[in-house]
Amino acid sequence: MAVLTIPGIGTCQPTFDAISICTDIPKAQLRQLLPIEELERCSHAFKLEKRRGKRGSRLKIVCLSDKEALKLLQKYEDALGSYRATKVEAAFDIDTSSEKSALVGRDSLLCRLGKVNHERGYITFVSERKKGRPLTDKELEKRGLFRHPTIYFEHDKSAHNLKIYIRRRKLAQGQFGPPIVRLEWTSKRSRAVRAHFGGDQLSDLINANLESYLHRFLVLEQIDNVKLGKLLAPKTVVRPSKRTSTNARANTPPVAALFREMDYRAGRVAHLAIKVLEQRGGRQIKARRDVPEEIWRSSPAQIKGRFRDAIRAMKAKRPSKNTTKRRRRRHALSTKKLAECFTRFL
Repeated sequence: MAVLTIPGIGTCQPTFDAISICTDIPKAQLRQLLPIEELERCSHAFKLEKRRGKRGSRLKIVCLSDKEALKLLQKYEDALGSYRATKVEAAFDIDTSSEKSALVGRDSLLCRLGKVNHERGYITFVSERKKGRPLTDKELEKRGLFRHPTIYFEHDKSAHNLKIYIRRRKLAQGQFGPPIVRLEWTSKRSRAVRAHFGGDQLSDLINANLESYLHRFLVLEQIDNVKLGKLLAPKTVVRPSKRTSTNARANTPPVAALFREMDYRAGRVAHLAIKVLEQRGGRQIKARRDVPEEIWRSSPAQIKGRFRDAIRAMKAKRPSKNTTKRRRRRHALSTKKLAECFTRFL
């Protein structure tokens, strides 16, 4: 059983979660050819269903870390006929001792977590629901979940989504274990599965190297507020204080002394800029739940997305008629310079 280390977070166990396999063989025929009971015993859940509006059937497997369900299914690969994996979830579980420590670990990871090709540009906190209503305590317990939101990085229909949440570890035959923090990437449609795992066949998934997958898609960064503040407002940060009072009382308060420090002013500029952009973006986007301040002020995914939208808005503005005779100042902020304000750990 492989165990990977995430710098600054802890160890995690890689595994496949839900996998959907589509085949042209009818459901009734597969029930006779496949060892259904054995597949149910060596997986968290196994389901065989008819495809809607299409010929054939769909196999839904919730795997365990040993991939035994996939290996067993590979022995009956001839019975599947022409098939392909259309949805694959790669999960990385971080062990915790309790629900409270899982929340702390989730927030700590979220404040450093970014996403490769983050198209949407912001994260959302979404509570688990069923047909528009919140899940009851009994329904949450049945699914191994807690009453805490799931954080999504992309829209539901994205071909490569990323989410992070806390839950109980999935065990065989629908059982659950201790609380964990789960980092989960979902690849939808065969094209995405082939691109991320080298193919859409059972052998490709069994031989997939989830360690290299994690290093390929995991982005851990930390923002440098001082560097960002100097980039946004260099004149404000570098400008010396005009107050030169000789009064001892005026020079003693620590708050006043802080405002005379260049790094402190730069950090305040960065924080205020992030706050303004978050408030603007929050009004424009109808998120199901507001992102907590301790997350949006540190999350590289959230900060980069907000600034990227601001840069696009600045570039889209048309120059005024009065700027033809004088040279317009080029704004110092760019996506490349913004990326330099983050320190990458992985």
